[in-house]
Amino acid sequence: MSGMESPLETGRSAPARTLAAELATAPLPYLEGALENPALVPELLLVALKNRAVTAPFIQRVARNPSLLKVYEVKSALVLHPKTPRAIAMNLLQYLWWRDLVRVADHAPLPPPLRRVAERLLTIRLQEMALGEKIALARIASRGVIAFLRRQDHPMVIRALLHNPRLLEEDALTIASATVTPGPVLQALADDGRFSARPAVRKALVQNPETPPSIALRILQSLSTRVLKELTHAPHVPQLVKVAAVRLIEAREGPE
Repeated sequence: MSGMESPLETGRSAPARTLAAELATAPLPYLEGALENPALVPELLLVALKNRAVTAPFIQRVARNPSLLKVYEVKSALVLHPKTPRAIAMNLLQYLWWRDLVRVADHAPLPPPLRRVAERLLTIRLQEMALGEKIALARIASRGVIAFLRRQDHPMVIRALLHNPRLLEEDALTIASATVTPGPVLQALADDGRFSARPAVRKALVQNPETPPSIALRILQSLSTRVLKELTHAPHVPQLVKVAAVRLIEAREGPE
């Protein structure tokens, strides 16, 4: 920066090469001057937005500049910036692609209402996503989106969801218990090493009439005698499971 000019004037007149070198660490007046500099292209603005000196009024000025705001990367950077006024972020959120919506939903420094709206938009977009996109989303989805993804009826989506570290046993139990869950999805859950060993999930799987019989009978072998006895008296348990449970009990204890 020139010693003869104020930071504001220096930012206004600096060439692109100087802006690129200075914007990440320059003081706020320099950044404000740069907003009036014809050399400030969107790529350089993205550098400026990483500067800790950035303020909410600075971001408001950016949001009023149509030539900068029309660039997708600028929209995304503004929504993800913790100092962006909520009204601006909320307005821009609708223009983000699903992967950036995931980033917003999972970005702790952002206001919870903004993150919840991002999750809601994701659940709406989910209906129009291609299978490959749903699979990719399932692997990285936040808690709010998992509640919708666990209702998906494609086993490949559920297999991906089962590898999401945010998925909890209660989610797996919901999938295993729902009588609307298709057999192939229940099989995917039964084959999963992380949740298939959970006693509550195993019990729910054998009780679900949609679980393929071969899967239910395989799981029965691993259940305790106490649980087998519970199954023989529980309502809504498939008759095949009850009969197999009785035979297993007899094999372990002998006939009564």
